[in-house]
Amino acid sequence: MMCALRMRVQVIVYVLLLAILAGAATYLFIYYVVAGESPGLGYGGGMQRYVWVPMAAVPITFCVGLLAYLALFPEIKQESMAKPALPNEPEPLAAVKRVLKDEERKVFELLVSSGGKMLQRDISRQTGFSRVKTHRILYRLAARGIVTAEKHYNTYEITLADWLFPKK
Repeated sequence: MMCALRMRVQVIVYVLLLAILAGAATYLFIYYVVAGESPGLGYGGGMQRYVWVPMAAVPITFCVGLLAYLALFPEIKQESMAKPALPNEPEPLAAVKRVLKDEERKVFELLVSSGGKMLQRDISRQTGFSRVKTHRILYRLAARGIVTAEKHYNTYEITLADWLFPKK
């Protein structure tokens, strides 16, 4: 919406600049060509008769250009979109879900459904990802502070961060 409005303003400014250039060109044309050809009025006398032309040409050109623009590009009316209903889960969980990639979201949802704590090997088995892929996904989640990993025998225990569950 904002981009379309900005584009409309830019077009109007360009039309105004074009109108000013057209008015200036008309003024210069009258000053150098028409004033010299005016019979019997002496030096510079003929220009006063034609001064109204550039002064009228600029606003008229601008108005015609603006009307043409508004006719060619009518304003698109957008109805306000209702916010989609979020599932019944705490806000931090929903916010994190929206920014995760598909594979990360799959691991995240598995952790949420299991109560927020799982072993890395179980995550790997239940998602069907390889051990390396699971490790990389969990590393990215840990780097963002979404999960923590603690050594648990020959695997890691993955726990969701406390800030994801608001205190009541």
